[in-house]
Formats: sequence, structure tokens, C-alpha cells
Amino acid sequence: MRSEPLLTVRNLKKYFPIRKGFLNRVVGNVRAVDSVSFDVYPGETLGLVGESGCGKTTLGRCIVRGIEPTEGSIVLRKPDGTTVDIAGMEERYLRPQRRAFQMVFQDPYSSLDPRMSVFDIIAEPLRIHRIASTEKELETKVKDIASVVGLKLEHLKRYPHAFSGGQRQRIGIARALVTNPELVIADEAVSALDVSIQAQVLNLLKQLQADFDLTYIFVAHDLSVVEYIADRVAVMYLGQIVELAPTDELFRKPLHPYSEALLSSVPRPDPSRKRSKLRLAGEVPNPSNPPSGCRFHPRCPYAKDVCRQTIPELRSLKNGRQVACHFAEEIDLVGVPEVRTEPYRVPLSDSAVKEFSENKV
Repeated sequence: MRSEPLLTVRNLKKYFPIRKGFLNRVVGNVRAVDSVSFDVYPGETLGLVGESGCGKTTLGRCIVRGIEPTEGSIVLRKPDGTTVDIAGMEERYLRPQRRAFQMVFQDPYSSLDPRMSVFDIIAEPLRIHRIASTEKELETKVKDIASVVGLKLEHLKRYPHAFSGGQRQRIGIARALVTNPELVIADEAVSALDVSIQAQVLNLLKQLQADFDLTYIFVAHDLSVVEYIADRVAVMYLGQIVELAPTDELFRKPLHPYSEALLSSVPRPDPSRKRSKLRLAGEVPNPSNPPSGCRFHPRCPYAKDVCRQTIPELRSLKNGRQVACHFAEEIDLVGVPEVRTEPYRVPLSDSAVKEFSENKV
């Protein structure tokens, strides 16, 4: 892992305007992402977790410029060491940069065009970026990546409706990887799949990462999945990162009360061991009118007066941990110390990996 980050996000914001009245005037903003900063290093998987509505999917789409960020910088480091800020970049300059970052979407059913064959779906990025100089070269690249993700050659002539959810997600992964990106953002990539298929796709993603030196931002709400695949975890609450830590450290000893509450909800397949669940009071606040001070204080069992008045900064602690809590060093929070388990492995064909590697763009 290089010392320089592959991706540097600083003070990223995404506000959605609230309009009312005959004149459609802006009367407020939904602060979906509010001053988020973090780094992603080459070869790692950063898990992005939080309950529904916390802004994690919006953050992922802002990074790939699927939606336009309101403010902030998104700096991508190229293989030659140069950097480029893609936030606010015009489309004509942004398109050549898109080869370096791709996205795997949550819903494998709606993310694929039903009128296109699997071959055309996977080949589309190659045509857009003019990567293959001839049709034969394009066909070779499509067949190679299809084989790598576990698709058969006869599948390439079919259409998305002929496949199961797991197979469709493999098509989506193939489409994302065919341009040989450095960064892949997986937005709830396994949440719509059955548990057994989830394990296969997770292992596929891990093995592809090892074989092709990929870097992932893995957006998820299932902490069991994040525990297995992520090297570090960023916990989001109401548009902000409240804790960022190595996965093992976070699960062993969370430093933010919201992280503790999330971990207490993780199911464990051992009925003989009983664990009390931490139940949060109240509802998630309105993102268009967040509470003063710490945004979690209305639901936090450890909140004090300073939490209601002063916004805690995301500060760095030892062991590479960051936390936005005034009392992180004082409160004793409970984690999940069990050792992570490994799902069923789905080995890739060595010949398929070799063929795709030899034809990398």
C-alpha cells in the first residue's frame, strides 16, 4: 500500500434545495452530505456504513460525479503521481478521467439496459472511451472480463431478463472492471442478493481486488458484510462521518456511541451467547434542520451540555483512528470482539485471470 492516498476527499457537501410556492423559491436545503473528508489508499477497501438516509449512497455518487457535489474537492491520484481534482470539472475534461473510477450499483435489475445484450452492456465503456482499436480487440476484452467474473461465453448473446440477480450483478461488475479502473465504488452491491449469492459475489470482489490491484469504497448497511470485506470503516450519521477506524479496531472497541449502537444490532449465529442490544431513543433528525452541536446528541445516552452546544470535530487519535465525539477517551463502549468468518470461496479460473491480465488496457 502506497503512502500517498489514491483518493482524497475534503469538505465535500451535497445539498438538495427545498422549493415551495408558485415561484418555486428555495426555502431550505437537505444536507445529504455535509463537510465530509477522508482518504482512500491504493489496494484497500474502505467500508462506508450507516442507517438509511445517512448520505452514504449520495457520497458515493458524488465521488464518481453521478450527481454534482455542492462544494468540496475530490482529488484522484494518477499512476504517474500527478493529481487531478474532479469536483466541478467540466464534462469534456471529466470523461477521460472516468476510466479510473467506476461504480457497481445496488440494484442489478434496474442498472442494466434491458434492450442491450450482455456483450453490448460490457462493451459500452470500451466504445465510449475508445479503448479497443478494432472490433476483434473489443470482443477479446469483453470475453476475457466475462470469463474472469464467472460468466460463460454463451451468456454474452443473451439479455438481462434471462439472468438471476447474482448473474446480473456479475454483469455489472464486469462492466465496471472492463476499463481496468483503479477505484471501484460498490453501492450496496450485495444487499439485493440472497445470502448464498452474497457470499459468492463478496469473494469474487475480494479475489478480483487481489488479482488486479483494485481499490474499493464499499457502501453497505450490513455490518456483517463490511466486517468481512473492509480494511477500514467510515461510520456516517446524518451526512457526516462520526468515526473512521480499522475494521478490527472498530468492531473490538468503538469510540463513538452511534458506532456502538450499530454494532449492537449485528446478528451473531450463536444462540448460547446473549448480548443486550442498545436501543436508541427518538428518530433520526431532519437533515434539512439538523440539531445544534453534535448531531447525534438527541439520541445519545452519554450526551452532556457541551454536546448540545459545540460541534465535535473529526479528530485523529492513535492507531489511525478518527472520531467526532467530545468524550471518546472517557466513555467505555462495547464492541463485537468475535473473529470474522470467511464465506464460501469461489475461486476464479487461473487461465481466465491470466488472459484478462494480458489484455489489460
